Amino acid sequence: MDFFNKSEQEILLQAKNIVVGFSGGADSTLALYAVDQFLQTHGQAKKLSAIYVDHQTQAKSTDWLKHCESFCAEQSISFDSQCVEIKQSGQGYEAAARSARQDIFSSYDQGTVIVLGHHMDDQAETVFFRVLRGTGLKGLTGIQRHTTLKGKDLIRPLLHVSKEEILQFLEKHDLSYIEDDSNRDNSYSRNFLRNKVIPLIVERWPGAKNNTARMANLLTKQSKLYHQFLTEKLKTVCDEDGLHLDKLSKLDYFERAELIRIWLDQQSFASPNESQMKELEKSFFQSRQDANPIIKFYREDAQKTGVVLSKINNYLIAEELNERT
Repeated sequence: MDFFNKSEQEILLQAKNIVVGFSGGADSTLALYAVDQFLQTHGQAKKLSAIYVDHQTQAKSTDWLKHCESFCAEQSISFDSQCVEIKQSGQGYEAAARSARQDIFSSYDQGTVIVLGHHMDDQAETVFFRVLRGTGLKGLTGIQRHTTLKGKDLIRPLLHVSKEEILQFLEKHDLSYIEDDSNRDNSYSRNFLRNKVIPLIVERWPGAKNNTARMANLLTKQSKLYHQFLTEKLKTVCDEDGLHLDKLSKLDYFERAELIRIWLDQQSFASPNESQMKELEKSFFQSRQDANPIIKFYREDAQKTGVVLSKINNYLIAEELNERT
């Protein structure tokens, strides 16, 4: 089974270091094994390491740590572990845990490539979840196979592989993995979709997961074209000081909102949802000229950095939000 496309192969071979997020579960086990096998064929296995992040919320976390350490020792892969404290602060547990992991990944040196084990089933869950939250075009593109995190490449080479195929591969190659009992807890939205909703959809439409993944891939390409158009438009209302509020005010609400989202995205800041965008619209474009509004927001799924928006010399300015209130 081919896991890496040509672009990913080039990224891995040029990387100074490669870190695989390794929980010991089936997905990350295959991701780690696949990267190791690829690097071994090119004589670069020494630059690979695995990181286990202990969220300190599971009674079995110590056992899982020992499993991961033992697996890496058997495969001669460098291993590290870090403990994190999950601070929900108004966001869900899953988002808070993801944010804690991203803080660790962000701390690695430039030239490090991060590899994660998200797969096709995760993609379907993500798209369905975002549909239920009322997402836009970009949200429908789902999980991206190649992104950057604080200037470092992050790749998810298993997005074209189903969970069933992952389990079959691990069994065929006699690779051990752990099973997290919390994945059966349907009080978590993701688990409810995974365990209750999607199986019913697949029972009626067997190709649902593949079709969802194909749709996300197609929309990613369309979104890029849309993004290119907006990026050119953004140049006319933006300079190094920020966004010109006067120029933005001459545009209609939708175009103005999309340009602000693109501008924030370029800086790796959280993009406002519709409710937050309406608050921004009221504060910066419908308030008195001498008002100096400040708005703070972050994404609940912690995929982007929180942001503080303010007005300085008739410019819209974005700064990092260091704490969530």
